[in-house]
Amino acid sequence: MNIPVQNCSSCAACANVCARSAISMQLDAEGFYRPVIDAERCVQCGACERACPWNNPVENPNAADVSPKTVAAYAKDESVRLQSSSGGIFTVLAEHVLDDGGVVVGVAQTAPTRFGHIVVDNKTDLAELRGSKYVQADVGLVYREVCNLLKVGRKVLFSGTPCQVAGLYAVLGNAASADLFTVDIVCHGTPSVKVFEKYVREMEKTDDSALDSINFRDKSEGWSGYALLHRFRSGKSVSVHHGRSKYMRLFLSRICQNVSCDDCHYRKLPRIADITLGDYWGISKYHPEMNDNKGTSVVLLNTEHGKALFEAVADKVVQCDSKVENAIAGNPCIVRSSKPHPKRAEFFANLDKYTLDQLIKKYCPFPSPLKRAYTRVRGMLGRIKRKVVG
Repeated sequence: MNIPVQNCSSCAACANVCARSAISMQLDAEGFYRPVIDAERCVQCGACERACPWNNPVENPNAADVSPKTVAAYAKDESVRLQSSSGGIFTVLAEHVLDDGGVVVGVAQTAPTRFGHIVVDNKTDLAELRGSKYVQADVGLVYREVCNLLKVGRKVLFSGTPCQVAGLYAVLGNAASADLFTVDIVCHGTPSVKVFEKYVREMEKTDDSALDSINFRDKSEGWSGYALLHRFRSGKSVSVHHGRSKYMRLFLSRICQNVSCDDCHYRKLPRIADITLGDYWGISKYHPEMNDNKGTSVVLLNTEHGKALFEAVADKVVQCDSKVENAIAGNPCIVRSSKPHPKRAEFFANLDKYTLDQLIKKYCPFPSPLKRAYTRVRGMLGRIKRKVVG
């Protein structure tokens, strides 16, 4: 297998399809999962290269070449909604599949600084999959598990980034299954595990305690003002508004994301999954009645298969029809990649030499107090204008 690093999304389709288990996914020098081949086991059959969804782009076998049905929605169960990153729609879909005897596959925090896909067959453990995780996840061999579950007739709801959904379809061979439902997220890019580990180490040193867990999207102060909530083994909790978080500053600047994210094959319409979920940023402009600052999801129903699943939970959600162009306006990552950070290579070359404070000051400094005040005033004036016009 000879795949350039810039083309590797770390989806692990190659490792899952290898019949001789000759490929393992290991962190590289920048902190991204890359395939490593055991030469003694490899027979050079080429299965890994054929399965790579970057070398050989795949499509959802249920896809139709039409614009998705676009919906703004949130869960009626307020406790679910408040514990979710946006509107809680993933949980509503997942609970329906579990009630039908199926399983749910998604990303959980598997260690204080590691995240990976797991299979859940009950509502208690479903909480582990809820919420955004802004660190690259280890897919492991979960595609194989999904294949085996489908073979014995279990319903499966698989959730992940677009490239991970593509990886699953690549391993399945693009075969449609009535028992498989896929959900992809509106992905900003997958950040480095190494950068996150450095962030955690520096925070643990400051707070003199080991990190136990992190919630990247705590909404105690509202959906728009979400914070990162850190829980330490000492019992201490630290909440940092996303606008003041060092880690979010790095993540949102795109300086620590995987290189393949700069030219993602799967940020486009039609989307790779049956259903696409994300935050409906800009909801107040298009559907003000749907925004109470508790979280609202943008839902793209990309296939008839996905529409059927969403319709099955219609009685558990508040929703209104929307337009895909409105969703894209607030979430351009639906259809295009962000421009790569011009100093990315230099940042990673200096990652071990400087603290995150020093790196941020050098490569992606926080806006000045004056600029922050200007942005707030501009936002307030925009909201006033919309009210007057409306």
